[in-house]
Amino acid sequence: MRILSGLWFFYQKLIIPSLAVSLLLSGFSMGYVDLWLGVGISYVFLTALFHYYTYEVKNPNEYYFYHNLGLSKLALWANTIIVGVIVGFILSIV
Repeated sequence: MRILSGLWFFYQKLIIPSLAVSLLLSGFSMGYVDLWLGVGISYVFLTALFHYYTYEVKNPNEYYFYHNLGLSKLALWANTIIVGVIVGFILSIV
C-alpha cells in the first residue's frame, strides 16, 4: 500500500500539466487530427517530458524520497512510460 501511495504522490505532479498541455496542443491541431487522438498521442510524450523536467532537472534530490518508499529511479521511469502509454491509448480510443 505504501508503494501505491508513493506512486500516486509521484504522479500528482505529472498528470495535470501533461493533460493540460496535451489538450492545448490537440486544440491547435483540430483540423488535422481528432481531438482525443491528439490528446492521447501527445500525453504519451508529454508525461515523459514532464517527468524528466520535474524530477531530473528541477528536483533531482526528490528521488531519495521515493527510494526510501521502495521505488527506484528505473521503476519510476518504467511506470511513467507504462502509465503514459495506457492513459494515452485510453484517451485515443474515446
